[in-house]
Amino acid sequence: MIVTLLDFLGLQKRKDEKSMTQSRTRITELTRAGMVLAVIIVLAFFPGIPVGILPAPIVLQNAGIMLAGELLGAKKGTLVMVCFFILVAVGMPFLTGGAGGVAVFFSASAGYFVGWLLAPAIIASIMNLKANPSWLWEFFAVLIGGVLFINLAGSIGLVFITHISFKAALIGSVVYMPGDLLKAILCVTISQQLHRVGWR
Repeated sequence: MIVTLLDFLGLQKRKDEKSMTQSRTRITELTRAGMVLAVIIVLAFFPGIPVGILPAPIVLQNAGIMLAGELLGAKKGTLVMVCFFILVAVGMPFLTGGAGGVAVFFSASAGYFVGWLLAPAIIASIMNLKANPSWLWEFFAVLIGGVLFINLAGSIGLVFITHISFKAALIGSVVYMPGDLLKAILCVTISQQLHRVGWR
């Protein structure tokens, strides 16, 4: 009976330790998700740069979307974007230029927002094809999901909203590429450094 009691107490202790570990992990995950969401919001306060006749300006905010995929993974990165767009939809001025409200989802930037929503999952999925993605592989993932896909989605949105040709929209998106590539390089470098110091 004493052995049984000791076994029970030992099992209960292990369960408590496991529960505490899970709680700490959960808190860490929520904290990191909150940090990435905060970065995305803060980047909205940097003014956009108008691009000639194109209705969508050059913004820094998409760098936060790249980081969401790199640092949070597919599921949590997407959930952060869902939370972000809910805040925007209820009127919070968390888009570049202080924009917010449901109307922004029907603006010329609508396609880019679709790209933002899906980009973290694409980035994370490509990264996860390697157990320990190198800087170059992570850059490839961000290039596909955070640059090319977002610009493709944005171009499709411009076709539907502004009625320009798809070819014209694609050609116009080339203007965004140099800046997006610089942001991708910066985000990959930041992500690689954070992973080296224990961000998993």
